[in-house]
Amino acid sequence: MAVSINLSGKNYLITGAASGIGLATARLLKQYGATLVLWDFNAEAVEQTAQELQCYFKVVDVAQSDAAQAGFAEAISQVGRLDGVIHSAGILRTGPFESLDIATHQRTIEIDLFGAVAVAYASLPYLKQSRGSLIFLGSGSAFWGTAEFNSYGAAKAGVLNLAQALRTELAGTGVHIGVVNPLFVGSPMLDETNRQAKYIQRFGIVHTPEQVAEAILKGIEKRRFMIWPSPILKTRGMYWATHHLHFAAPLIMRLLWR
Repeated sequence: MAVSINLSGKNYLITGAASGIGLATARLLKQYGATLVLWDFNAEAVEQTAQELQCYFKVVDVAQSDAAQAGFAEAISQVGRLDGVIHSAGILRTGPFESLDIATHQRTIEIDLFGAVAVAYASLPYLKQSRGSLIFLGSGSAFWGTAEFNSYGAAKAGVLNLAQALRTELAGTGVHIGVVNPLFVGSPMLDETNRQAKYIQRFGIVHTPEQVAEAILKGIEKRRFMIWPSPILKTRGMYWATHHLHFAAPLIMRLLWR
């Protein structure tokens, strides 16, 4: 995927920057000349990443709205302005709904959905000033309720809905809203437990973090809303099917899962 964007003099904040898609995106942004601010909940890992990329970092739990507000204010004091935010922070625990304890469901919603709300709320005043980009990490599981991805899929459906609403509300402000929609990414999020989910067993790993990062940069360059890191017959095909073949989607999903 060819990217011709020049990010010299541009400042980007990446959440979940210490591993997976966030780390791959940080490395690619750095390669194209951007100045970075890195956030992650893992203090040791984000410090190591910041040392590698020679940039400012902060340990932030994105589900804590006060911490997000303070973190953005501190980032502005460090770099002066933000030209974009890539919200990659998230957690995943797959399994049948009743096999997961209620605390796991709650934490998933807190991080994956409310974290997106908190980051958007805290970042938009700065992105309006720069006419910058706010990129959310979505998921193919947002398109239709996916067995064993229950709370995670619900959260990601909420993220997509949030992004759609913001796109409408912010029309005319110059702020670019984007949602990247991968399927199964070979990142630390897909640990041995999560890889036992039947859909993952059936389809396997679809993307690398680097492929998703390239799609994000291309999405920023073209200021796209829906950002696709795969050929049309993969995630885009799933999106089309669940919207235009919705009468058949429940049967298809059951057949694929069983």
